[in-house]
Amino acid sequence: MVKRFMLVFLLAVIVYLVPQAAYSGYYLRKAGILTKTEYTQNLKLGDKDKPTLKVFISGDSIAAGVGASSFETSTAGRLASFLAMKNKLTFINEAKSGTRMAELLDLPLPPEKQNLIILIVSSNDVFHFTNLNEFDESAKRVLEKYSKLTDKMILLGPGRVSTAPALPLPLRWVYKIREQKYADAMAKSAEKYSNIVYIKPGVPQKGTFAPDKFHPNNEGHKVWFEAIKSAI
Repeated sequence: MVKRFMLVFLLAVIVYLVPQAAYSGYYLRKAGILTKTEYTQNLKLGDKDKPTLKVFISGDSIAAGVGASSFETSTAGRLASFLAMKNKLTFINEAKSGTRMAELLDLPLPPEKQNLIILIVSSNDVFHFTNLNEFDESAKRVLEKYSKLTDKMILLGPGRVSTAPALPLPLRWVYKIREQKYADAMAKSAEKYSNIVYIKPGVPQKGTFAPDKFHPNNEGHKVWFEAIKSAI
């Protein structure tokens, strides 16, 4: 009886895993193609007679606009347009798809002190199972470094990797548990600084994923922008 149960169980696992592996592999390949298109423009916008505002954004694929159909519909593009309405805006975007927390220490820094820095990071740490202790140490170093370069900083992440339809359910369950641990580490580090606001992203709604079923589409980027807007 036990052997029969184990055999049935094993067959059920195989029946699930084979099509799931093909499904996930297909969409993750699409994600690889999608990440080749980034929207990381550096701009000067707004009326020259309005107050000057220097803004710097960096981080991962969300900040780089992966999944959006244009710069204007990306998180960064929406932010630039919004801030330029009342300011003479200098906008720098040094984000790069795939960036983890520790890699922010190697990406280009602002050329001068900023009024606002936005860092969107840690989704890739969750996805690649970055050691939590190493992540915590990296977060502390990143915040110490970037906090000195701005009047205010908004820190966001990780995205809800566990909700990505492209990933197998067992893996999504594991990510769901780990996401909170990375978020807690970021929040704890951020609370030590008076000029840092930490935002934990909400659960993506239906219709906010790009064709790769992993990154956000235009509507998904709008959600990220609204989260940033609420903290400005």
